[in-house]
Amino acid sequence: MTEASLTWHRLPTRVLVLRIVDMLKSFAIPIVILFVLNNDWETTFGIILRVAVLLFIGFDLLQKFFGWRNFRYALDEKTMYVIEGNWMKQEKSLPLYKIQSVHSNSPFFYRLLGVVELTFDTNANSDDASFKLAGVFPSEAKRLEDVLDQSRRRRLEASAESSETEEGSTEKSVTIEKPPGVRLYTLSTREILIASLTSLSVFAIFPVASTIITYIDDFINLDGTFDQIGDWVISASVIAIGVLVLSILFLSVVIGTVINFLKYGNFVLERRGDRIRVEKGLLNRSAKEIPYEKIQAIRIKETFIRRWFNIIGVELVAAGTMDELKDESSTILPFVKRDKAMAVLNEHFSQFAWADTLHRLPKRSLVIKLMRISWFGVIVTGIVVYFFREYAWWLLLLWTLIVGGRVLSYYTTRYARNGAFIQLRTGAFNVRSFVTDKPRIEQIHVTQSWLQRRFGLCNVVLSTRGGLLSIESIEDIPKREADAMLDWFSRYNVENMKTPG
Repeated sequence: MTEASLTWHRLPTRVLVLRIVDMLKSFAIPIVILFVLNNDWETTFGIILRVAVLLFIGFDLLQKFFGWRNFRYALDEKTMYVIEGNWMKQEKSLPLYKIQSVHSNSPFFYRLLGVVELTFDTNANSDDASFKLAGVFPSEAKRLEDVLDQSRRRRLEASAESSETEEGSTEKSVTIEKPPGVRLYTLSTREILIASLTSLSVFAIFPVASTIITYIDDFINLDGTFDQIGDWVISASVIAIGVLVLSILFLSVVIGTVINFLKYGNFVLERRGDRIRVEKGLLNRSAKEIPYEKIQAIRIKETFIRRWFNIIGVELVAAGTMDELKDESSTILPFVKRDKAMAVLNEHFSQFAWADTLHRLPKRSLVIKLMRISWFGVIVTGIVVYFFREYAWWLLLLWTLIVGGRVLSYYTTRYARNGAFIQLRTGAFNVRSFVTDKPRIEQIHVTQSWLQRRFGLCNVVLSTRGGLLSIESIEDIPKREADAMLDWFSRYNVENMKTPG
């Protein structure tokens, strides 16, 4: 690269402050233990240990300083250049056409200091699939996103001009303007509140309380306190225990609701030209994008409790999505009424068609599901019967859940082929639906066990390109239906075999 012809930029000084704060957070517990609670400078071992910790912290500080000082980046019309390294500098260059999307993230401390973190995703499955600018001013983030938008528009214009030249057209190419953002959905306060009451987040108080108690117990013996609580529970009245339980449940609901508001507050789903953009968060604000052409499938999730309220979650299976952002960036509607979610999908994701009627499994599928041995249930039953025989009556609940889950799986499992599309609905207590079309399927794999052969049933596994291969499967469908799916998938011509994205 020619450094003289480029305008190089550094990360703001406050980014160094963020890195130092993160480093101190990671050393907070050792520092408190060694220098506050047990400040032992009398023994040789204590002195060596504390000096070693201070030297390590000092070395880490120097490393972060030189990493910040050496980092520079620059852009021209076609390429982004980066110089980085703590002790040894490394130079990288990335063509702008390879950058498929930009994700911004603003954790609480970033927002306090007025910077955002940008992640550039190339949608490649390699170690260099993405890189970050961990702290730039919002104005600089906007400039970088505009540069990438201009690069994409130039490629579209060049493609349009090339098509016109091939067709022999003499007309001027039309400049492709940057399309305005279209808001597809926003979460209301009522929706977040209902979602909080119908999710397991209401029990968030228990792991939080357990973590706090564990930390305190490391320094203060709480056995006596637990004994006093146990004595109080034994001697307390039913009303007092009931009030305590209701208070704990109310507090857990409040904590779960606060967590959901912090995570999904100001949630906005937008379409910006050829990409979907999701923004969310109150304290930690994030914005992530998914190019339309990379969408391989749509997945709908229904938890057991939310199914009673007709609430679903929608996520996209996108090709080449980074592993670290896959779950977050793929969810476009976390908890929305089914009719509202389907309205958004039908209007703005019309490249996927949902079947009106889904086929049920034959009755012999239920028979084979009930005949299968539950090794988990057998092992737990053996352990309980041998070691904890007085609690054997709990096995009734265990086997009720196992058998009930298999019956529910039979009744909820559905499948359909609708022209070029295939749709699956699987699960027991939690159910998920999946739809994609034939060109986006990498492969269809059919398996059949000895027991399934006796009943004429098969398992079908679909693979689509989402990050790595994204796998969906349906169990115990008739053999003729599995063969029909294989035949349906194999009837491509060469043009249809090109997987989008």
